[in-house]
Amino acid sequence: MAFGDYSLEIYLQGLAGVVPTLPMAYAGLEAKASAAMPQSVWSYLAGGAGDERTQRANVAAFDRWGLIPRMLVGAKERDLSVDVFGMKLLAPVFMAPIGVIGICAQDGHGDLATARAAAATGVPMVVSTFTADPLEDVAAEFGDTP
Repeated sequence: MAFGDYSLEIYLQGLAGVVPTLPMAYAGLEAKASAAMPQSVWSYLAGGAGDERTQRANVAAFDRWGLIPRMLVGAKERDLSVDVFGMKLLAPVFMAPIGVIGICAQDGHGDLATARAAAATGVPMVVSTFTADPLEDVAAEFGDTP
């Protein structure tokens, strides 16, 4: 399923009373992730460098932006695609996991799991320089995803 189809699926299932498996609000997702991971892993993921000033500045910067739903505008089809570096992408999104993402997966291969998720959704992945897996193995999981 393409990345852009997930929100429509969640919406339509919600009309039928089906609640999503994962929380839709970031705070709920953060709480669920914190409960599922060892404290040492969560501390690494949730923390920032030094006094975390840059982390707070990033949150404040994104707080100034919002998404404006375009309701009742008569669009029969929606097209979230963009052209980047000469490639047509299904949505203006890249998956860029943190370095050392391997510690987040029970089998230690978080890079491979992320690459599989990228391939399943068609969202390109940016591979960290701290990948736990050989780059060739990660790339092999992408399939046709750029």
